[in-house]
Order: sequence, then structure tokens, then C-alpha cells
Amino acid sequence: MPGVLRIQGELGVRLEEVREHLARLEHAYNSIYAFERIIASAERLAQRGPWPAPLFGLDPFGWPGFPIRTGRLLSSWPPSPAVVASVVPGRDRLVLQAARFESPGFWDFLRSLNPLEVIRQYLNDRHERRRDREYREAAEARRLDLENRLLENRVIRERIDIARSLGAADSDLTPLLNELVHRPLRALNGAQDEGVIESAAITDQNQERK
Repeated sequence: MPGVLRIQGELGVRLEEVREHLARLEHAYNSIYAFERIIASAERLAQRGPWPAPLFGLDPFGWPGFPIRTGRLLSSWPPSPAVVASVVPGRDRLVLQAARFESPGFWDFLRSLNPLEVIRQYLNDRHERRRDREYREAAEARRLDLENRLLENRVIRERIDIARSLGAADSDLTPLLNELVHRPLRALNGAQDEGVIESAAITDQNQERK
């Protein structure tokens, strides 16, 4: 299902910074898409069963029978941004649909709704924490708080529930969550701290076309 993510922020930044921020945003999108694809592939394999052992009871990066792109993603860990991007088919690649180049401005990104929704929640949760002057916990505590909130995100929670129903333990899910959810999203922190990214919203694609 397609969606449009609108990110508000200050756009008067150097070109090299814009390239870096857009690359990190694309990698976060690709990574969350890849996380979803891994869980969906495992679910399809389980439906073909019976398997001699639980899918998530084996080496989590050596499951047999995955689609070629998913198998490539899991063949070496952690995966490079190029390998993660190779999992995303052309029809689902992130697209810059529109932008307003003034301050404050915005970026509109079009593509698969679920990864965009995860990014939206992360940016908004972090935006609210930065605005709360009474929020004085240590950086590590803030990081854990944001990661715990992500685990309650509908998209992530549903995939975790599916994986656990297939026999996944925390030790199986932790590397996937760290490399395909938490770490790519944390890479957006710098842009938000600099004001290039502030908050985000999912907009009505049909309304934008009117």
C-alpha cells in the first residue's frame, strides 16, 4: 500500500548535507522494508512446511529456501547499505515526490506505507522528547525509551509477533532489529538535531494531487 511521508524542517543547508541526509533516510526506509521482507519470507516458508526444525531455532542468517534477494541480505552480517537496497524492488523504491525550498519547508516521500509509518513515529517521538525541557535523562536512557516505543509500533509489533509464532527467540530477533530498525533510524538523529528534519506526518496522496 503506497503512502506519502511529509518531513518538515529547515532546507537552507549545504548540498553535501542534503545528499547525506537523503541517503540516510533512504537507508532507513530500505532497512525497515527488508526487515518486513525477512519476516514475510519466513512466514511463507513455514506455510510450506513441515520443517525438520523451527525456522528461528536455526542459525538466523542461514535459513534455506529464502528468495534470492532475501538470501543475499542474510548471507553476510551486518549487511551493507547496497545489499539492503538490493532487497527493495524497483516498484517500492523511495521516491522524492515534492519539496518546498524555503524555511520552514518540507520534503514529500512516496512509497510503501509501513516503512514510512515507522520513520514517522520515530521522528515524532524524538521531536517531542527534544521539546520537553523537563526530559533530562541520560542519552542511553533516551535511546532505550525510543527503541521501546518502536517495539510498540504496529508494523514492528506485528512482525515480531509473527516471528515469535514461528519460534523466534529474542536472540534471533535482536540482530535483525538492531541492524534493520534501530541503527538506521538513529542515523537520522543528526539531521533532526541540526533542524534539517523536525517532525513528520503521513499525508493523503490523493489530496496532494488536487
